Amino acid sequence: MKTLLYSFIVDASSGFRFGTLQLLQFMWLENCFPGRQEGPPSEEAYRRACLKIPVEMVIEAAAESHRQARSDKDELYHGMRVIIVDGSRCIIPRTKETIEAYGLGSGAAGDAYYPQIQLEGFLDLASGTFSDMNFDNGVPRERQLMIEHAEKNTELTFYISDAGFNGMAHIFMLAKTGHHMLMELKTGKLAEDFRKSRKRSAIFEVTLIISHLLNYPEHRHLAGTKFKVRLVRTIGTNKLRSRLLITSLLDEKLYKWFDLARLYLQRWRIELAFRHLKSQIRIEHIKKTSLLRIRQLLWAAIIFYNLAASIRNKLKRPKLFPEQEKVKIFCFSFILDMSKHFLSAAIFPQWGQKLHLQRCMKSMRNCWFLYEPWRIRPKICQFQSSVLTRCKSTQRGEEFRRCEAVKEDMILLGIAYGMISPKREK
Repeated sequence: MKTLLYSFIVDASSGFRFGTLQLLQFMWLENCFPGRQEGPPSEEAYRRACLKIPVEMVIEAAAESHRQARSDKDELYHGMRVIIVDGSRCIIPRTKETIEAYGLGSGAAGDAYYPQIQLEGFLDLASGTFSDMNFDNGVPRERQLMIEHAEKNTELTFYISDAGFNGMAHIFMLAKTGHHMLMELKTGKLAEDFRKSRKRSAIFEVTLIISHLLNYPEHRHLAGTKFKVRLVRTIGTNKLRSRLLITSLLDEKLYKWFDLARLYLQRWRIELAFRHLKSQIRIEHIKKTSLLRIRQLLWAAIIFYNLAASIRNKLKRPKLFPEQEKVKIFCFSFILDMSKHFLSAAIFPQWGQKLHLQRCMKSMRNCWFLYEPWRIRPKICQFQSSVLTRCKSTQRGEEFRRCEAVKEDMILLGIAYGMISPKREK
């Protein structure tokens, strides 16, 4: 079982570039099959062995990779662990089994060639690892997955999400689980009234109505229920409009609006995590046809990502609040590339591995860049795009022009949030 699980993670670390025969030959050269002198197992024998491993075993290994990355010294926000929640789409191979399980893409039209599954990620901000990921619910509502996670979560948690989770009923039901949340509020009369007030923070009483509960038919009896929420307005500029945030944390003295606004700035970390999963680990390039094998490999990708994040934490753990400029940040892409050596050494220790790993750590420490807050440079030139978001030359040029247009305003925001020094040389 250990060897088979290792083969899944090796496949993920290679970006799923191996065919079955190539993977077996690689593992044979790495001495991963002790006691077999005649050669590696046949493809058919390997396939039958993989099908005997339940997905639950790989999920438990992913959960354990998160638990090992946690520390008693992790930063908490007033005793709450901060979890960033976001969703993304992932294409998987087109087979009869995958179509029956997930249908085809393009929403209700269903006219896409490949099935698309919903990835729902829960990124622990203190450890930089995924505490949970959902692949197995087809195309559910993101709010439902978040509520399910909160109901089984026994640790007091502060959830941060984007406007895609919008909904007063969602806020009410998540608060009933004993946890708290922060997300962006884009539209509605409540948002318009708060913008006109010019306040930074205010508490409002909300009454649930039928339209709030359209997506929750089983909870329509809650219509007429009153509860309180708090709105926070972030800092803006003449060009860039301030954002409105809504939260269930009502104590304005304990939970300052400035801290909540800075915490929301960290939401970009899960976007970057999905980018690594898609462009570097290449979870959209799995070529297996069995739905069981696809799920095994998707969870193996999460294990490998968490392993790399754990190694990065040995160099520098992520901060709860945004970093200031000129802070040394180690290149996570390079750490992902090198993590397979640590995986191999842990499962199959060999003579000379310790010295090899020391050299790997030294090279990781020497691969870093100085952090520059805010989007004052186009991200498109720093990371390879996923297959779903390919950027042509015209889009690339437009991205540069857009960044150049808001560069000065982004610098002003960086100064306002204390991430950029006011004496910054232009």
